[in-house]
Amino acid sequence: MLRKKVNRILIAGIILTGWFYWDLSQAGKKDWGLYRSYKMLSEFDTVTSATTKVAIVRSDDPELSRPVSVDYESIDYEQIEAMVRRAIDLAGGFEWVIKPGDKVLLKPNIVDPEPSGCGEITDVRVVKALIKIVDEISPGKMEIIVGEGSPRPMDYEMKYQSKFSRPCWETLWDVSGYQDLLTDPYLEGIQLRLSNLNGSPAENPWQDLVEVEVPGGGRARPQGGKYYIHKDVLNADVFITVPVMKIHDPGITVALKNQIGLAPSTMYGFSKTAGVPQDNYCHKLIHTSEAPYYWTDKEIVDLCHLAQIRFAVVDAIACLEQQKTAIWSGSTIRNLVRMNTIVAGADPVAVDHVCTRLMGMNPDDIEHITLAERVGLGTNNPENIHVVGADIESTMIKFIKNSASTAEFGQSNRIWLLSEPFSIEGIGNPIQHPFILTEADLSPDAGKNNWSDPVYFINDRIDLRDYYNNPGQVVSYAFSYFHAPADQEAELWIGSDEALKIYINGEVAYEYEGTRTMTSMQFVNEKVKIPIKAGINRLLVKSLQKYGRYDFCLNICEPEADIRLDGNRVWGLKFGTSAEELTFVSTPLAHGPVVESFRLHQNYPNPFNGSTTVSFGLSHAGQLSLKIHDMRGRSVNVLANGTFSSGEHTLLWDGCDDAGSPVSSGVYFSVLQVEERTVQNKMILLK
Repeated sequence: MLRKKVNRILIAGIILTGWFYWDLSQAGKKDWGLYRSYKMLSEFDTVTSATTKVAIVRSDDPELSRPVSVDYESIDYEQIEAMVRRAIDLAGGFEWVIKPGDKVLLKPNIVDPEPSGCGEITDVRVVKALIKIVDEISPGKMEIIVGEGSPRPMDYEMKYQSKFSRPCWETLWDVSGYQDLLTDPYLEGIQLRLSNLNGSPAENPWQDLVEVEVPGGGRARPQGGKYYIHKDVLNADVFITVPVMKIHDPGITVALKNQIGLAPSTMYGFSKTAGVPQDNYCHKLIHTSEAPYYWTDKEIVDLCHLAQIRFAVVDAIACLEQQKTAIWSGSTIRNLVRMNTIVAGADPVAVDHVCTRLMGMNPDDIEHITLAERVGLGTNNPENIHVVGADIESTMIKFIKNSASTAEFGQSNRIWLLSEPFSIEGIGNPIQHPFILTEADLSPDAGKNNWSDPVYFINDRIDLRDYYNNPGQVVSYAFSYFHAPADQEAELWIGSDEALKIYINGEVAYEYEGTRTMTSMQFVNEKVKIPIKAGINRLLVKSLQKYGRYDFCLNICEPEADIRLDGNRVWGLKFGTSAEELTFVSTPLAHGPVVESFRLHQNYPNPFNGSTTVSFGLSHAGQLSLKIHDMRGRSVNVLANGTFSSGEHTLLWDGCDDAGSPVSSGVYFSVLQVEERTVQNKMILLK
């Protein structure tokens, strides 16, 4: 027994020693990969502030003709169609999205040959309802395409795959019931076809694929700003994403993540990170193969840019927790969550925001949501998301997260001000040495006194070694503010390779003086309880570089006893590098409604011809102005300028300037100013 115990100790020592020397070897490398781990925040030129509506319709909605409970397992097609119709109507309708004669592509989520209604793939009944609703815009004259590029190969795609253990399909649509749509008598007379977005025919699927550039060069740098996309996606007049709601490796699969299916597997491989021999494995999605740089979320955002999503309709009838695939136990799916809900909206980022909250998580923890907002694909700001139909709080069910991706929840704060690096030569205990005498009380200004402008890191890992260009023996400081919604106890999630000292409001909140390994898959080393106060807080991280990779990760999360649900950032907590930018942050209740001072709703209809309705809401009476501006920022028409009572207000713009003359077709902005705050929405006038 003693010998076995000694052997186990020796083996453990060898493993730890191996890790230590591997860590040292990585620290000596100049770059983890070919790509920079950060960019200056000023390099982002678009963040949307538009107000939008997202509809939540449950099967127990009293406005439905046959409401049933949300846990009713035998919901039928007629009930689902009624839910889809009501959700679309509440979200603003298709009238301003789709024109008669348009080519409309519906993009469901079909991963495996699984039956419809299992929660792994989009329920075919939701897509059937959409086909019917779209055709009614101009019966028999709408061209409707249902398209998907599955990561599992069909028979003819077998030669393009790398791993022959994957299941193959007779056709992409057989088991899931989509093939039956073509002969469904309810859809008779509709111009409908199915499109394998991986390409066809078998002899040359690449003839359907076109290489296109992402506007702005893209975010997944290994892709070089270019992707191959099926011509049906590019030729569609209207693209509607129709995902199923479920847990997945990057956090969730909903409206945005669904676009990974646009990357054709006959080019990128089965799986899409493998490439194909016909292309000499040149083209593939990177995902996590360049750890610790993670590109999955950036690829999602790039592909959403190319899709130009006009509407999202989410199947939340049967959903999956824990993972993206159904866990079968006999005839039962162990990870199925029945919600009997449809979520819909024109803004896919806002739809993902709402769905994330419906699963009991914080949208600020999902990188592809926060990044999509940053590049202008939609809004993640709860102040600008007007939820209609059912409310989030009564519909929400806390989903069990993917245990393999626990560290990816609780997204690290990505934006920091960074000090100059300080040499530690001749200093015995650098992490305790005050390189800046007043370090506990620091409140630096961006770009002043040897502090950087705001720096955005592309990963949860704040890679100081990359930013400082592989420095020697140094200490540096990273600074950020955060706005907390209330005085409360929180959980500080920390990861690092070497010593850290963290101050919150001048008090030491955390200290570590050893050497450890923050692995490429598990960023968080420790979780400690901390008190935070309502309003603006100062956060300072002091980091040592001796032997390790010189990086850290940090987030402030809600305490959670159930580890399966752990890792949500404190709801309503916002990080920023300026106290002023956080001054007007709303103070929402925990997973509750947002306390807003005002909001500007999207005009309706939009685009419009003639006149359009502009509405706004006020939480209390006050002075405001509501103006129409043109693309150059010039005021075209003053719709309101005075004192208004609290509540909702509606005004009409007739498409004329202040002199009563009609303005020309083009893009205009409704601009609402209340006190010192301003929000705006884009409007399109078509004549």
